[in-house]
Amino acid sequence: MIANKVYTRDEMREEHIITSDYHFIDKEGEYFAKLIMRAEASKNMMRLFFQLSDGRKIITPVFWWQSYLGFHEIDNGTNLRLIYERNGKGIALKKIEILD
Repeated sequence: MIANKVYTRDEMREEHIITSDYHFIDKEGEYFAKLIMRAEASKNMMRLFFQLSDGRKIITPVFWWQSYLGFHEIDNGTNLRLIYERNGKGIALKKIEILD
């Protein structure tokens, strides 16, 4: 069972949390999703795991300079509207709206 916290890499390994079925989003636009899990990544980055309303599973990074878009305070299981936009490095999460 996924706990309502930000997992470390070690905790994910210890609890055998497999994320290989999550993929990066490849098109900008608006998506509706449920937050499944949050996890640390490299320094100053957090990984977010979502299940989209159509069933797809995606992983999204957020960064310190975005203030992590507030995801330290958003509980797993929260329904969200996600806005992805193209930037110089690809597609990035720019805005969120809590729907619950």
